[in-house]
Amino acid sequence: MNNELHPSHKTIGFLRRGYSSTGGAEAYLKRLAEGLRQEGYRVVLLGTGEWPPEEWPGGEVVTLPQKKLRDFGKGALRVKKEKKIDLLFSFERIPGCDIFRAGDGVHAAWLKRQAAAESWWRGLLKKWMPKHREILQLERELFSFERKTKIIANSQMVAREIIERFSISSNRIVVIPNGVPTPTPITFEQRVALRKKWGMKENECVVLFVGSGWKRKGLETALQAVDRVGGSMSLWVAGKGKLRHKPSAALKLVGSIKDLSQLYAAADLFILPTVYDPFSNASLEALAAGLPVITSGANGCSEILKPEHGSIITDPHDVKAFAMALKQWQRRLGNPHDSEKIRHACAARGAEFSIEKNVQETLQLIEQALNQAS
Repeated sequence: MNNELHPSHKTIGFLRRGYSSTGGAEAYLKRLAEGLRQEGYRVVLLGTGEWPPEEWPGGEVVTLPQKKLRDFGKGALRVKKEKKIDLLFSFERIPGCDIFRAGDGVHAAWLKRQAAAESWWRGLLKKWMPKHREILQLERELFSFERKTKIIANSQMVAREIIERFSISSNRIVVIPNGVPTPTPITFEQRVALRKKWGMKENECVVLFVGSGWKRKGLETALQAVDRVGGSMSLWVAGKGKLRHKPSAALKLVGSIKDLSQLYAAADLFILPTVYDPFSNASLEALAAGLPVITSGANGCSEILKPEHGSIITDPHDVKAFAMALKQWQRRLGNPHDSEKIRHACAARGAEFSIEKNVQETLQLIEQALNQAS
């Protein structure tokens, strides 16, 4: 690693509120910052104090005390001048940043999708809540045609939503799909051993669901679909949330797990009937581990799936369609020869979206932005 700053290299400030030890955005941000450090850049985190300094590459963390998002953004822009930060890379909707990564998608689009599944008055009420009004206004300012902020979308779905909703030039947007570390291949015998370790039955078809915020990610739909298939199929859920209905016998809650690699390797299928997900990291992780992915068209990750990698269901609430897809894949995986071919095809597709590729493409954009500013 190159620990010395090159004279021509500059300071990159990363803007991120909050912290989760299992968060996909946090993992991505650490990898990106480490990649920049290896190139000789100075990296500074501008956050709200939750991020442990020892978890940040370089250790330079600036805590901003502002609670409201707009005030937080203004504080960040002041720190940019005070700390002589050359480029501000934001994960938050902050007008005036140099690069914005729309990892959470378009807030207006998310509210619209949610409203479609709720009563009209509830959707209208939510839209007029102060928190949502502030985010919507900041989003309009951030995507204003007068701004020069470069935008990273992690899927074509998000890029289209930004262009169509805010009428901005496509030249301002770069689509860089998420990337994940390539898992170590395992043998059939190792997989059998992992299934025994987790307590999975020999003939059990384990469908994996990963994520928190279960309502948005469609856990109820997933559970109803698995119940409809019945038989030896079960739904294993990794993450935190609340169930609105009584759990069924097919449900297995395993809680939050920091390293999911063994669970991905042991499972048979992955399901995510999400109402809105710009690009689900969990879906890509499952694919890279060799699992067919059954998800909704509202998941940006669905764009990379071909028929041999999983199924895409248009309506995230269509229990019958998800159940049919589960049953079809269960049947295909029932043949050991076909099962190995399927797992190999899925893993090969997932490997095309490595974290190294993602970081390299992001680094190129940062360098372009710095060159244009100089």
